[in-house]
Amino acid sequence: MTDALLDVKELKVYFPVGNRFFNKNSLFVKAVDDISFRVQKGETLGIVGESGCGKSTMGRSILRLIEPTSGSVKFKGREVTDLSKNELRKLRSDIQIVFQDPYASLNPQLTVESILGEALSTHQIGQHAKERKEMVTDLLVNVGLSPKHAGRYPHEFSGGQRQRIGIARAIAVNPSLIVADEPVSALDVSVQAQILNLFQHLKKTYELTYIFIAHDLSVVKHVSDRIGVMYLGKMVEQAGKKQLFQKPLHPYTQALMSAIPSLDPDMKKERIILKGDVPSPISPPTGCYFNPRCQFRMEVCEKVKPREIEAEPGHFVSCHLYDRDIHPNPTEK
Repeated sequence: MTDALLDVKELKVYFPVGNRFFNKNSLFVKAVDDISFRVQKGETLGIVGESGCGKSTMGRSILRLIEPTSGSVKFKGREVTDLSKNELRKLRSDIQIVFQDPYASLNPQLTVESILGEALSTHQIGQHAKERKEMVTDLLVNVGLSPKHAGRYPHEFSGGQRQRIGIARAIAVNPSLIVADEPVSALDVSVQAQILNLFQHLKKTYELTYIFIAHDLSVVKHVSDRIGVMYLGKMVEQAGKKQLFQKPLHPYTQALMSAIPSLDPDMKKERIILKGDVPSPISPPTGCYFNPRCQFRMEVCEKVKPREIEAEPGHFVSCHLYDRDIHPNPTEK
């Protein structure tokens, strides 16, 4: 692979439970636990997993909206975790985020023109107010809104229109990478497809790269080139979209795939029902975090954390079933 636009290695985000200043043995919520991945320029990496698995925390830690506990985040070869506040402010014109809730992510006291104009002025884009006003008009048109909407306030728009405003704010500063944090989960199903198509259109128009976070596999499938599957703060599988949907390897991914409804009434698909609940991220299981719910659990799974295996070219999985040192015939499962 060529040099990645974004290279994340061994990223950890731990939150202390209780007052860590008075308790040396305080516990930690391991929201993101030793994750590594790369994103090439121009591609969309989809991140999928159950609610609470650490997807959003991971996405925000890349921008340092949440400070990583440890690990490396390199953007265009530059270490993000070492940047000063001033350096980080400059970087954020190159990495933007679209938040999940369009109702909460826009300032209700500002007009759309002020919201978008603020982004332009903060990053010193445009020579004067008239030029920025013209840019705001272009942004609104590009996300499917009317220039007449510039003088309105967020409460005057529907959820889908508000998300379009949030997307316009993100692309206003000409970023290279956009982290889309469940951008359609708060929208009606009828509106979701429109927003997903907008993301695809803007990717071509602005030559964007996406990290697209969602809990719905069908959404991720629609927009992604590659997909990473997270479980309890860990990345358990990474592969190209076609590879993952044709041949999911990790038992957790297989369970997620089995839950997708089929449009073919004649197609029979066995549903994999996971037993038990997701363990607590404060005290995760020893060994493989998925082992208490896995139908293929072996003794080693309860004691040893699985390493990431490249089971097929470009298809990575963290599972003892595919480690030939432990399980000599991985295809049997």
